[in-house]
Amino acid sequence: MIERRTFLRLGLAVVPMLGSSACSDDAQDRTFPQGVASFDPTPEGVLLWTRVEGGGRVRHEVATDPDFKSVVASGEHEVSADTDGTLRVDVALAAGGTYWYRFVAHGVTSTIGRTRTAPARDADVPLRIGLASCQDFGGRWFHAWRALVDRDDVDVVLFIGDYIYETIGHLGVKLPSDRTPEVPDGLVLEDPLKGTVAALTLADYRALYRQYRHDPDLRAAHAHFPFVMLWDDHEFANDSWGDHATDFDDYYGDEGNPERREAATRAWHEFNPIRQSGDTTQIYRSFRWGRHVEIILLDERLHRDDHLVPEGPIDKEVGHIQMNSAFGARTFVIKDAFDAREAAAAPTMLGATQRAWAIETVTASTATWKVLASPLIMAQMVLDLSAYERLPDMFRNRFYFKTDQWDGFRTERRALLEACGSVDNVVVLSGDLHGFYAAELYADFDAATEPLAVEFGVSAISAATVDVQLAAVVDANPFLEAFGLGELIPQFDANLLATNPHIRHADSVTNGFAIVELGPQAVDVRFVAVDGVTTPSGRARSEVAFRTRLGSRRIEAL
Repeated sequence: MIERRTFLRLGLAVVPMLGSSACSDDAQDRTFPQGVASFDPTPEGVLLWTRVEGGGRVRHEVATDPDFKSVVASGEHEVSADTDGTLRVDVALAAGGTYWYRFVAHGVTSTIGRTRTAPARDADVPLRIGLASCQDFGGRWFHAWRALVDRDDVDVVLFIGDYIYETIGHLGVKLPSDRTPEVPDGLVLEDPLKGTVAALTLADYRALYRQYRHDPDLRAAHAHFPFVMLWDDHEFANDSWGDHATDFDDYYGDEGNPERREAATRAWHEFNPIRQSGDTTQIYRSFRWGRHVEIILLDERLHRDDHLVPEGPIDKEVGHIQMNSAFGARTFVIKDAFDAREAAAAPTMLGATQRAWAIETVTASTATWKVLASPLIMAQMVLDLSAYERLPDMFRNRFYFKTDQWDGFRTERRALLEACGSVDNVVVLSGDLHGFYAAELYADFDAATEPLAVEFGVSAISAATVDVQLAAVVDANPFLEAFGLGELIPQFDANLLATNPHIRHADSVTNGFAIVELGPQAVDVRFVAVDGVTTPSGRARSEVAFRTRLGSRRIEAL
């Protein structure tokens, strides 16, 4: 691999057109405003991507050196408004190689991107992953991406969901003008916690991707590393299932909206190309890296059942005491009452087809490490508020923090983990919750059994962390504030660790990313904390590290 300092000098600099003078930064930004990117590397090649403002004729070039003295692939393409000017090119390349690529359109040459192909399936090489999720552009900055680029020490980035946020101004935050996303159509919202407007049309979702991808730090990350992508909910709508949104007000209920779902799906594929059979609704797939790693990428939104507890009516048995609220329906749900309902209904998150595929892929894999890429946290997360005397009786109970994640699908989780537990070295990588978590996974978290796998959950690149979200909800709800729930927020992680001994680490107040190294003898995970996400300046400040050794189903702190 070329030395890091050489790429930093060449990879993001102005590059010369073939046979002509260099292009200006302004010309590049006008022609290629979202930069360049690569996706889904295999031993046979990689997907290259760019977006050309105004469309037209585009040429791609791939070389084995950053000066393009040895061009190994090239071609010309026509892009149009039908794909919003985006272009994906599947380029055949040799296994285990590092390559540089660029595009030429309208007489302008793009910045140089660097990518790499996966090694041969029997190659004895480790894999270093940059694990990331949940990047919110509104009033927040992507310092985490700059920190990852400056490290320059990963092979691929695994982005595990919430690449965009479909609502603007959520959590009631007033946004600075230069970090306020805009959509041409939009759906007006009434609840300030949910935002002022939500993306509704294809034009809206495309506009969000264009604005996010124009961020210089995100563009730099895409130019440096190939990405492997999954979606979660905010690429469509909060806590979504199938084509249903769950935000609830006079305008925006939980009815299905196939047109909106189709628009969100199309825009995601335009800006985040993946390898698929042609069915845009099937994004679950596997990713192999040499002898040691196979990643099973799960879609936990499109094929799932509805949440068991509806937001609308009051349902005190599970703690739902306010109409049209997620509180008691999907967050802070009374565990014992919910467990009985879940056992009777046995809802699915994956759907029968995907679940069977996932189990077959894990159990048949010959890789040393079988990695489940799960956008949602798999470990049980229970909060025990029974000892807090100030709370009224209805709150002095044990609660699931969120039943939108795997705690709401206990029966299927058990079946999946029991099947995966029949083989060694299963690791779950997850996101969504905006905190860092490390946990050992059990078929039954309430029984004295042995763990079947381990999980590492990554925090948000920039989205509000758990403590910030909880504070916003309590502050906006006098009913909750009156009972002193706000005072419990600083105790969230301590309660989580005390109530859930399988959780070995919890940090619900820090943004950042993770570095995951999978080798022949161990998996090492580093959680990298990033400060200052609500300001234009920020930095990576600290790391905590964990290890799971080959053949173990336990987590060690390093």
